[in-house]
Amino acid sequence: MHTNKNTWNIDLKTDPAIKKIAASVIALVFGLAMTGCAELIVGAGIGAASAAYVEGNLHTHVKADPRTVEKASVQALKAMNIGITSSAGSAVDAKVVGHTATDKKVVIKAESKQAGESSLTIRVGILGDESTSRRIYDQIKKHLPPGHKDAT
Repeated sequence: MHTNKNTWNIDLKTDPAIKKIAASVIALVFGLAMTGCAELIVGAGIGAASAAYVEGNLHTHVKADPRTVEKASVQALKAMNIGITSSAGSAVDAKVVGHTATDKKVVIKAESKQAGESSLTIRVGILGDESTSRRIYDQIKKHLPPGHKDAT
């Protein structure tokens, strides 16, 4: 004769430790499921003249085509004494690569999204550097022609 006896004397429905473990497992699963959506959630607010820093990249939009963003990015890096390794731009996209004095790689990418507007991504170093990325972004805005600042 076999009985289903709880040998630990734990009430699985009301024990606080079991509830904490269950809540932790649910939070962990929910957290893992949402990590892929972080950029979508943050990206929804980017169009409102803001810059979001996500996973080592600064993301924003500007009212300028990629070629204009490329020119402004080159001027911005020169103003900050960041050496330019390469620079290329087209009506579709642009990329500027440079290196700081301590050899941190700087990558600026622009991609056309709609007429006269581009998404802009800035990454500094392997893991990203938010404060330097924001300073570079501020310099890029200074070098954009009038009327070509943040997209709204």
